[in-house]
Amino acid sequence: MATYVSTQETTSLTSPPDVTQAYFSRKMLTRAKYRNYFDRWSEKTNLPSNEGKTIIMRRWAHLAMALSALSEGVPPGGNTPTLTDFQATLAQYGDFIAMSDFIRFTAKDPILNEWTDLLGEQAGYTIDAIKRNTADAGTTVIYSNGTARTDLVSPLDPNDLDRAIRTMMSAGGEMILGGSDGSTMQGTVPTLPAWPCVIHPRTLMTIQNFGGGANGFRYSSDYKGAADGEIGRYKMLAFFVAADPSTLGAGARVRTSGGGTSSLVTNTSGTADVYESLIFSKRGFNSVTLSGQSMKTFMKPVGSAGALDPLDQVGTVGWKCTTTQVRTNENWIVRLEHCVEL
Repeated sequence: MATYVSTQETTSLTSPPDVTQAYFSRKMLTRAKYRNYFDRWSEKTNLPSNEGKTIIMRRWAHLAMALSALSEGVPPGGNTPTLTDFQATLAQYGDFIAMSDFIRFTAKDPILNEWTDLLGEQAGYTIDAIKRNTADAGTTVIYSNGTARTDLVSPLDPNDLDRAIRTMMSAGGEMILGGSDGSTMQGTVPTLPAWPCVIHPRTLMTIQNFGGGANGFRYSSDYKGAADGEIGRYKMLAFFVAADPSTLGAGARVRTSGGGTSSLVTNTSGTADVYESLIFSKRGFNSVTLSGQSMKTFMKPVGSAGALDPLDQVGTVGWKCTTTQVRTNENWIVRLEHCVEL
């Protein structure tokens, strides 16, 4: 176990009272929630404790229309519904920071608060990336040019967004976000109901130039009723920017050198980098948590390990999450793959 040892920083991990534990739990969970971009648009399912680790979710297919007129006095043949099962198995994720008792006695700064923030951010980015990795593995894909990722050399354009809207509408994907009426008093414009679309910051720099007026991009400052974190809208798409700090691999996914050969777009050694924009509708993606165990924080005071810490030298603070996720309708998650300008 790696232990952080320093004479420049300090914290205290004497046995924490409940109020202290609750404070750090709230602090860490708040930071984790702030990083939630993809799981936010999932349908939530809670698996009760002690009911196993695998869950099966069922969806009945639409019945064919009964277009034939009934014959007088003759019952119809009836119908047999088609059932599709989706199975998901819970898994656990987590991490912690260990620190020595020497820090308590020698340093000056309340670093436990900072480390709690770091762990909260890590938890949020980790779980969100796990959700993203399932959501963006769907089969409904629109390429900005060509028919495969390795063809891509073109930035996103309005036609690509229109294709995504058409695809989602044709599949019957239900919108998640409502629209609003404009107000001459507040200087705002009306908006249509929308599907959320999670994008990279570089993609926003492209989309913001997609014209003005009723059919162009508008920043959320121009209309009422924007969702938390909503940066703007284009027709029936609402955009949420998911950045990747310090190239952690979080946020909207970027596939370095994933495209074709081009030096006219963002590239790595002449091969275009591919950016993903992910669009969600209702009931296309399901996230499962274990009752009471979805996200927990842990503070272990110095000496709590008993014989494993015979000189009361080590304490820890950390987090653990039990969750899983599954795509439940491939047609209701649309992935746009494209390049971005230099």
